[in-house]
Amino acid sequence: MPCYVTTTKPPSQAEYRLWQDIGYTGSYDQYARSMAKHAGTRKFMCGDFGPHCADCMDVGDNLCDYPVGNGKTCDRPICETHAHEIAPNLHYCDGHYAAWREFVAGGGVAEELRTVVAFKGA
Repeated sequence: MPCYVTTTKPPSQAEYRLWQDIGYTGSYDQYARSMAKHAGTRKFMCGDFGPHCADCMDVGDNLCDYPVGNGKTCDRPICETHAHEIAPNLHYCDGHYAAWREFVAGGGVAEELRTVVAFKGA
């Protein structure tokens, strides 16, 4: 049975909303105080939760979506800590994120979008 090492994240508004969705009725301050006590602690989980992150022993919740050619993507498993979300549900691993930032900084996005024609709906 595979085992994973995960680090408890600090409290956030997004996590608080998830807790509310599953029935938590306390205030955000109560939630934050409780969660802050455990932030940064490491825990071990054993079971089949999917692939390990390629950079650490956490669960690889995401796959790198960087295009590598022929309609394929990198697909490197990455955890929330190592995933860089560049758009909704679009994640790059550390190496491909660096390449993406270089592309953006060099004006690549503006150059690629220069020839795009907007779709005119009916």
